[in-house]
Amino acid sequence: MKQKKVIIDTSIWIEYFRGNSQNEGFIEKGLSEGSIYITGSIVSELLQGVKTQKEYDILSKCIEAIPFINCEYKDWITAGSISLNLRKKGITVPLTDIVIASVAMRINAKIYTLDKHFERIDGIDLLKS
Repeated sequence: MKQKKVIIDTSIWIEYFRGNSQNEGFIEKGLSEGSIYITGSIVSELLQGVKTQKEYDILSKCIEAIPFINCEYKDWITAGSISLNLRKKGITVPLTDIVIASVAMRINAKIYTLDKHFERIDGIDLLKS
C-alpha cells in the first residue's frame, strides 16, 4: 500500500542533506514510493542557504529528483485567508509556511517539519517523528 503524500519541510531537508537526519530511512522509502513532495517555497529556502556554487549545483540536482507540487491560484487565496485569521488572533506565521500548508491541504498531504509554528495552523495534518 502506498504511503500518504508527505510534504517534507525545509527544516527536515536541512537535517537530511547534512547527514544528521534520524529519518533518513523514512525519506528514502518515501522517495522510492513516490509519496514525498516538495514545493517552490521549500526549494527557494534550501537554495538560499548554500555557501558555494558547488553546493548550489549539487543541491539543485538533488532537488530536481524530488516530485514537485505547483502552487495554484487557490492556494494563494487559502494562504491569505489563513494568514488573516491567524493575525486576528495575534499570531504571526511566515507566509512561506502558510503557503506550504495551503498546498498540503489541497493535495491532502501531511507536513513533516521541525518548525513548531505549523502547529498554529488549523486544518493541516502534521507528521510526528
